[in-house]
Amino acid sequence: MIKLSDCDYCKHCHELKNGIVTCDAFPDGIPYEHMDKDLKEISECNNNIGYEPKD
Repeated sequence: MIKLSDCDYCKHCHELKNGIVTCDAFPDGIPYEHMDKDLKEISECNNNIGYEPKD
């Protein structure tokens, strides 16, 4: 079964940059271990930015 990360549903997530998934919290690339977390349950991902659902 394929599981999508909560990052895929966050408004801070961006398109691939040189083959790496980036976001406002991780502009150099989202760490794989972070993608396994339940982002809706933590208050901040990185750089004072947390999960917010896309509109």
